[in-house]
Amino acid sequence: MFRFLFISLVFSVLALVSCRNNPAKNQKDKVITVTILPQKYILSHLAGDKFRINVLIPEEANHETYEPTARQMIETGNSSAYFKVGHLDVEKSWLGKLSGSNPGLKIFNTSEGYNLMSGEAHEHNGHAHEGGTDPHIWLSVSGARCQADNILKALTLIDPGNTSYYQDNHLRFMASLDSLDKAIRNILVADKANCFMIYHPSLGYFARDYNLTQIPIEQEGKEPSPAYMKELIDIAREKKINTIFISSQFNKQNAVTIAGQLNARVEEFNPSSPDWSNNLISIARKIAGTGAMK
Repeated sequence: MFRFLFISLVFSVLALVSCRNNPAKNQKDKVITVTILPQKYILSHLAGDKFRINVLIPEEANHETYEPTARQMIETGNSSAYFKVGHLDVEKSWLGKLSGSNPGLKIFNTSEGYNLMSGEAHEHNGHAHEGGTDPHIWLSVSGARCQADNILKALTLIDPGNTSYYQDNHLRFMASLDSLDKAIRNILVADKANCFMIYHPSLGYFARDYNLTQIPIEQEGKEPSPAYMKELIDIAREKKINTIFISSQFNKQNAVTIAGQLNARVEEFNPSSPDWSNNLISIARKIAGTGAMK
């Protein structure tokens, strides 16, 4: 109830301010809003200096629970377009009211056309979000390719006069993704590890890209039961897992507990890092250093 009232209040303020301070069109057209920083990384490579990029969720915030501020919602409403990740619960909770208060705002889904995984049924596991899908496509090279394609289409619709500029940038970015993918494969091939344990299962698409197995500690977004904790410890011993991964935005106590039973280490990573390509390289190196087997 509190969350609903908060969101309603935010959009009431947004509507009021929009009526009083309607920015000039040429100012509005210079801003695109995205949900998370990895989207900004991709968008900035394609858009160059043609747009300023507004990011809703700060790097240190948990994208599962973050509530945008009234100021952020106002700036989003004054953007020429909003690029959503797609299937994030936090997007779903306020997107309808945002578009209702700003009927002219163009909204694009950057995960459109991607082969999404079921958070409940897929072999590599995921987290149950809107529609039971895993939304973490930005944590994989294949997901970034899809986002880049969708962003290119959106930019040419928003700013058709610079289509060739965006297409050239897109080609360069896709070439950089090919190089990144090759680098990650070389890191993983050099080591026999192909199984890793993680608290919140956000690396499902990364695992799928490189034929890895992700073992989540979380159970459908909840703390693991004592019985499941024991099962995880048995699995980790069997597979010789010596590293537990956890997002820096989550409580790491359960990961520490399991690591203590195994004499293993806990490795933190930031799924919202603005240094997107180096973040994936770092994740690959940490997985390669686990020595765990399927």
